[in-house]
Amino acid sequence: MEIVLQGFRTVLQPHYLVFMFGGVALGLFIGFLPGLSGGMGIGLMLPFTFHMEPLTALVFLCSIYTGGIFGGAVTAILLNTPGAPANLSTVLDGYPMARNGEPERAMGISLMSSTIGGIVGTIVLILLAGPLARLSLKFGPGEMFFVAIFGLTVVGSLADNVVKGVFSGLFGILLGTVGLSAGGILRGTMGSVYLMDGIPEIPALLGLLALPAIYELSGRKSAVLKVDTMSAGMASLRGLLRGFRDTFQRIVQSLLCSLLGVVVGIIPAAGSAIAGMLGYNWSKNLSRNSDKFGTGVPEGIVGPESANNASEGGALATMFVLGIPGSTATAMMLGALALQGWAVGPKMFIDHADVIYTAFSSLFCQQFVMLLLGAGLCLLGARLVKIPVKYLMPVILVFAITGAYSSSYLRFDCNLLIFFSVLGYLMKRSGFPAMPMILGLLLGGMADTELMRIHQLFDSFWEIFKSPIVIILAAVSLLSVMLPFIVKEVQRRRRS
Repeated sequence: MEIVLQGFRTVLQPHYLVFMFGGVALGLFIGFLPGLSGGMGIGLMLPFTFHMEPLTALVFLCSIYTGGIFGGAVTAILLNTPGAPANLSTVLDGYPMARNGEPERAMGISLMSSTIGGIVGTIVLILLAGPLARLSLKFGPGEMFFVAIFGLTVVGSLADNVVKGVFSGLFGILLGTVGLSAGGILRGTMGSVYLMDGIPEIPALLGLLALPAIYELSGRKSAVLKVDTMSAGMASLRGLLRGFRDTFQRIVQSLLCSLLGVVVGIIPAAGSAIAGMLGYNWSKNLSRNSDKFGTGVPEGIVGPESANNASEGGALATMFVLGIPGSTATAMMLGALALQGWAVGPKMFIDHADVIYTAFSSLFCQQFVMLLLGAGLCLLGARLVKIPVKYLMPVILVFAITGAYSSSYLRFDCNLLIFFSVLGYLMKRSGFPAMPMILGLLLGGMADTELMRIHQLFDSFWEIFKSPIVIILAAVSLLSVMLPFIVKEVQRRRRS
């Protein structure tokens, strides 16, 4: 604790505060742009850290990471366009609330939930970095396979029509297996070399969610259905503060989802996207108003935004203690430490404990910097969404196409964007939800790879059930599938 307290005294110096404010602002801006993420921001700034001292570099890169996750939530709420996969679940209730004339309230809930999640994640990182990271070492192929299965069970809770939701999810899993398999076999590429690494996430995500929303906007004059008659500044500030109050009224849900996010974050390759989806799933299953999810309820924003920001602490614990990146952003940070000539792992906590724990202290301070700068972004975004659609649509289209192209700098990705936009529009018209398909696309490849490893390492698939972790994950997955039906049955009996 002495090192941590000394860390607070160090990072509150003007030099580090400048890098904290600059990094969070950059992360918010990059996260706000559709198709870009905090991980990309860290990658862009990586060369500039070469001549920085190690602590300054860590504070700067962690600040970009902190701001990047929330920045994507703003566009998810305003334009149904998640800035990154971490904000996928935020669109489910954030966008409907914005369409109903309460974009400021939705962003206020998201900002305060993100702050609480980040604080919880940082506290857990400071106190339990070692034990949490050692726990992730026990996750072999069986455990990772059921982590993917656990994520896929969310499919049942994301749609009112279970059959259409499951069909959409299964099709997403099929898309997730496109490319070169773990066994070295090409599947579903149709002869295209651009699909050998699988279907890229960013064009698919933007095509299924962003462009169909733009097509829908084309028939309206304004992006919101109701416009507050108060002065723009007062209405925005009042809505933002109301969102803060809504979050504090659901503080228990925020804390529980934050802890869930930390646990998911320490699992290598799980990432903030899965944390957000699981936060949404559990919030819906345990809510008394589960039937209202998807219409713009605060609980549907609190859950995913608390979980995805808290996962940051878990992912950093795995990276610093074990040298295993839990996400794209932490992989980039691993590269930054390599540029400094450091070998990441347990020995680093002995040789450079002062620098590491000071960086952890800066993470705590960054949450309050994000709260301040994020409020400014929300107030600016609230005015953006009230711009007439005829001016807003071309700008969104340019950002969407740029985001798809910037993921790999290939024109093929722009073609994929158009293909998935048509598919997403037809699915929306036919009542098939896009979210289960995206979830299947994200987790299908992971489940396929881990299943292959299970068959290579075990004589029988059932041998993995010798692990208590596998049994727990299987039971929780089954409970996730059954809980919505149980809740509906209980509600039906209460009404009767």
